[in-house]
Amino acid sequence: MPSENKLSIVGIGPGERHLRTAQAEDAIKRADFVVGYRPYLELIADLLPGKKVVSSSMGKEVDRAKAAVDLLREGSVALVSSGDPNIYGMAGLGLEMMEMAGGAPDRVEIVPGVTSFTAAACRAGLVFRESVAVISLSDLLTPWPEIEGRLRIAAEQGMPAALYNPKSKRRDWQLLKALMIFKEKTAALVAKDVGRPREELFWTTSGSLLEDEALRERIDMTTLVILDGRGAFRGEACKEARVNIVGIGSGCKGQLTIEAESLLKGSAKIFGAERYLHLVGDLSSGDKVDHSGPCPERMAARFREACAVAEKGGRASILTGGDPSIFSSAWRILDPRGTCNIHISPGVSAFSAVAARAGAPLVGDFALFSGPNDAKSAALMAGAGFGVAVYNARGHEIQLILQEIDPMRPCALARDVGREGEEAMVLTAGDLLEARPSGFRFTLLIASAHSYIRNGRIIARRGYETKYSY
Repeated sequence: MPSENKLSIVGIGPGERHLRTAQAEDAIKRADFVVGYRPYLELIADLLPGKKVVSSSMGKEVDRAKAAVDLLREGSVALVSSGDPNIYGMAGLGLEMMEMAGGAPDRVEIVPGVTSFTAAACRAGLVFRESVAVISLSDLLTPWPEIEGRLRIAAEQGMPAALYNPKSKRRDWQLLKALMIFKEKTAALVAKDVGRPREELFWTTSGSLLEDEALRERIDMTTLVILDGRGAFRGEACKEARVNIVGIGSGCKGQLTIEAESLLKGSAKIFGAERYLHLVGDLSSGDKVDHSGPCPERMAARFREACAVAEKGGRASILTGGDPSIFSSAWRILDPRGTCNIHISPGVSAFSAVAARAGAPLVGDFALFSGPNDAKSAALMAGAGFGVAVYNARGHEIQLILQEIDPMRPCALARDVGREGEEAMVLTAGDLLEARPSGFRFTLLIASAHSYIRNGRIIARRGYETKYSY
């Protein structure tokens, strides 16, 4: 296994090219071999000429990971996942197989991508302001009692919930059970084939889905169901518009999507914080405008000036860090009564960038919190097996959260990932508590259940070991 050959575990986004990142495309172009599930490889067919391609069918995840590691003897390898490889993807298996083969951990890179639930939220004008739980309804790898317990905790907390793998031809009762756990009048976004040619999105309610079998028939394994909850804001968004809210990732230019680059290059004016404008400064000759003052006034001024550009036939972009649907200020300008159409361009979320930096900590169900005010909720979710990410935490607040966590649970603490001055550490909860971190603007990530630390990286096991021998 030549030491110069690298394994890149790559998130290719939900589907169409415009939601891929430059970093993902570069990783695939550099690889000698590309390994993946056959339908996902079809989504990146434009990148495959000249590559040696290894494909397989559904249920062969372990075989793909083994093949990717074995091929390192012959060249560099890209192991692809749809969406983000840390979200029900190949990151955990890839790292696990590399470890079993005795490979050095620094030869594996995790390339984060835009994940389906944030892409769906952006398309629908949905912004999570406080929290969101992400849960797969497939019980092939996770026992149903564990899934049901997580659903109940999310419902009791009043959290929005993004449900992956809601229904298949042979598995339809889990969605009904999940809908009964949430309130009957909960608004529900149904998003099918997000970012792909057959994309379909519509709003309904959990009650309507329960009562209308024909409505449920429109749901399959390529569909997401996002249930409304506390702190979620529903605005209006368009597929195309002259005013754009653009997610630019966590700070690394390579995390810009193809769509984001295109929008910025075509914008007459770009609005945002100075650090964001500096990141994208050389992509566009358009005017770069920052605003001072409190956040509501800044966002109002940006929106007002962007609409003025649109009225003159130009294009304007308003920047957010990470993804606009995750704890951004985008909701402040998404008033459905507004007369100016807005397109929201998704980006790589901050939690995805931190997860990639830490290894594979979030390959199962997880929950996101906008700040440390929900310390008890975060601890409760972690105790139920969720991975947990807490944004904007201060050192002393982190200690309050960790006091409620199993001291052996792997954690990552990071700040400014992908930017100059990046800080990141991987420790157990107990060791991190003893370290008494100081400072502010941290992202705390508590790994999913069944995870461990090896060679400075977190590896979470999703449950394949219960289905396959490896």
